[in-house]
Amino acid sequence: MYKRCYPGGRSMTHWQVETYRDMFQNSSFRHFWLGFTFSAIGDAMTRIALIWFVYQTTGSPQAVGILLLCYTGPVVVGGLVAGTLLDRFDRRIMMLLDNAVRGIVVATIPLLYYFGHLALWYIYLIALIYGCLMMISLAGGPALIPTLVSQPQLATANALETLSYTLSGVLGPPVAGLLIARFGAPSVIVVDALSYAFFALALGSIRIKVEQSPQADAVGKTYRFRDAVALLLHNRVLLATTIMFMLFNVGEGFLSVWLPLFAVQVLQGGPGLYGVLLGILAAGEVMGSILAGSFVFPLYLGLLICLAQILAGISLGCLLLGTGIWWTVVGLALLGFFSAPLTIWAQTLRMQIIPEQLRGRVFALLRTLMQSAGPLASGAAGSLLLILGIPTMIALSALLIGFPGLFGCGLKQLR
Repeated sequence: MYKRCYPGGRSMTHWQVETYRDMFQNSSFRHFWLGFTFSAIGDAMTRIALIWFVYQTTGSPQAVGILLLCYTGPVVVGGLVAGTLLDRFDRRIMMLLDNAVRGIVVATIPLLYYFGHLALWYIYLIALIYGCLMMISLAGGPALIPTLVSQPQLATANALETLSYTLSGVLGPPVAGLLIARFGAPSVIVVDALSYAFFALALGSIRIKVEQSPQADAVGKTYRFRDAVALLLHNRVLLATTIMFMLFNVGEGFLSVWLPLFAVQVLQGGPGLYGVLLGILAAGEVMGSILAGSFVFPLYLGLLICLAQILAGISLGCLLLGTGIWWTVVGLALLGFFSAPLTIWAQTLRMQIIPEQLRGRVFALLRTLMQSAGPLASGAAGSLLLILGIPTMIALSALLIGFPGLFGCGLKQLR
């Protein structure tokens, strides 16, 4: 079930260069990754642009809250449907159609704004459509990757997928901010529409390694969504890592609420410092992603996941050691560094466990569960922060992030 890997006697630096070079020599994966990354950056820009436009237009935090609810609320229902579609039909075609539809829908926002007909309810509607469809590509990516690369390349491919999300978080918001100031928020969304078109074209150009037979396996069995649920509940590795990551996301959901207050009230900074702290966290994630995808440790993937999660929690605890900026910088950088490999290693491990014909449903189920934990935690964090205070919330976040790793170490299936 697990894969124990060694660097193969080659030096780490040489192995890093060769691994990523080989990945990008694969034209199908190269096209997929470039399209996926551009689309992720476009999504991040649109999110910032719509939040800014809604707040600028209404002056209401409640209106922004409704927008974010429209973004995240439909993911639960959309995720369940997306998994079935990804397993029943060609995943590449489903992702292509998803990007084509979302690109057309998103492009109507700047068009209506240009003609003076853009209404608030329409922005909410677009966010709802986005939330319903987003899981097709979000779960389709890990379901499609094993058909683009060889098994020894899975960790590197998963590292690059994680890097796509990290780059979108690093590049999307600042680029969106600059363009909003120059051209206005609705005009920025044109970039996202173009990114969808680019990804759709990229998906149309890739070739999968083997012919997919998503409806049935070799003995003619037809999989259903209940099979995905049964696999999750009965496989100790899938169940344990999912619970561990959901708790991790709860901790990060709390962090997203207390970190701006920490920057202002404890570090005596402002929005500029808050942006720097987010950049430091993202920089750590970039370094962690690159390392996890290029260097193979002589340990089981399950144990690596547990150790990295423990170290991530300890890293966040550094913020409790003092009120100086350097403790915060070190803690957030290490948190990003140790947290980024979690998804990479877990996704590689899951790809070894989940049957090919069930990957769409299972990855949609897993990502729906894990994606929902963070927003729900953020919603509760505001009230908890008033009761517990910032230091206690930091400690609680660190425990939620790190303690599940200790729990995982106690499971023999992860060792």
